[in-house]
Amino acid sequence: MEIAAIVLLTHTRSMQDIWLNKASHRVLGALWKSGESVRNYFSLGEQNRILAAENLALSVQLREYAQEDLAKRMNPMRDSISGSFRYIPASIVKASRNSQHNYIILNKGSEDGVKPQTGIITTHGVVGVVQAVDKHYSYGLSLMNTMLSVSARIGHTGLVAPLEWDGRRSDGAIMRNLPLHQAITPGDTVWTSGFSSVFPADIPIGTTGKVRMVDGSMNEAEVNLFQDFGAMRYVIITENIDKDEISGLEKAAAK
Repeated sequence: MEIAAIVLLTHTRSMQDIWLNKASHRVLGALWKSGESVRNYFSLGEQNRILAAENLALSVQLREYAQEDLAKRMNPMRDSISGSFRYIPASIVKASRNSQHNYIILNKGSEDGVKPQTGIITTHGVVGVVQAVDKHYSYGLSLMNTMLSVSARIGHTGLVAPLEWDGRRSDGAIMRNLPLHQAITPGDTVWTSGFSSVFPADIPIGTTGKVRMVDGSMNEAEVNLFQDFGAMRYVIITENIDKDEISGLEKAAAK
């Protein structure tokens, strides 16, 4: 019996090799899969950075197309319109959300071309305004700050009024100083007006909610913001390249 077993073992060695190879391949496959998963995990930051840059490019292109289309409809004889804003993608280093004067710190500074009094936006709306700049970082006031006001418009051709954080909800704001005789429909989209030198026109901010009378002379409307301030990681810094020229003209006219 032992001799027969040895003979069988000798003649079936190739089958054992196949089984051993299969087992080793399964082990190696599991190790390779684990290694690939680890590499993918540590590359998520770079992948997110690439996606943010691609989203920025698409957002800029869409905004330029919208501006060009609007310009042609307003003036059919004009061939095109060039945007006067420069866009810089940035990541959020730190952001506060638990006070009346919230701030945001970004990973781009003066060496990246960031300047004070430039806007901070996402594809979901207005985030804030840059106030101070260092070499590699910039500090801004968040829209969730009672000291910040944004010029906004209800609808593409509607009322223009200042928009401010309501001081209570992370997704709530208020448009003030609305005339009583102008009807406001709940659910209308609120956009940046373009009357500010900080933000481009037609950035969607939110939708109108309840409207109430204040002091018997003006209305104010609640606004439900599109931007979720608790889930931000990447933003876009907007610089109006014509801002200095516009400011110089305003100062000259004021003399």
